[in-house]
Amino acid sequence: MKKVKKLFKFCVDSIIVLLVLIFLYRIIILFLWKFDITDKHSYQLMEQYWNSGGTFNSFKDCMFGLCLLTFPFMWGICSYKVYKKGLLNIILWPIKKIYHSITKPETLEIERVAIKNLRGKDRSLEEIIADKMQEESKKNPSSHTAKELRKQISAKIGENENQ
Repeated sequence: MKKVKKLFKFCVDSIIVLLVLIFLYRIIILFLWKFDITDKHSYQLMEQYWNSGGTFNSFKDCMFGLCLLTFPFMWGICSYKVYKKGLLNIILWPIKKIYHSITKPETLEIERVAIKNLRGKDRSLEEIIADKMQEESKKNPSSHTAKELRKQISAKIGENENQ
């Protein structure tokens, strides 16, 4: 059943992409070459030109032929991309982009940290860091400061002299 749903979704996306591409290709080709890809009469004129010995010998004619030949490939690629990303995501992409540009904070600096279960109060980031450092120093007694080490050494020397 999943495969049928995926196939149906791909077919629907592909039909929508086909309609959009036909609309865009029609506008571009009408503007550049005065050829309507949705009109049967335009294809009859092109067939008469070809049958009467006409060739694609100018750059403009070659680009026209290339444009017509790339249509199925563009349709396949665009259909796959729309299927993978989702039609709704593609339609809403400009709106999401504008929304995020408007609501983006000016600075990403955190003033206060409010985390649940912190003994019922909001604390600043510096307080949290200081508490974490004290906890770590209690867990790891080997990390002494220089003053503490000097006191311990002098206490050992004092003990040895008394013996």
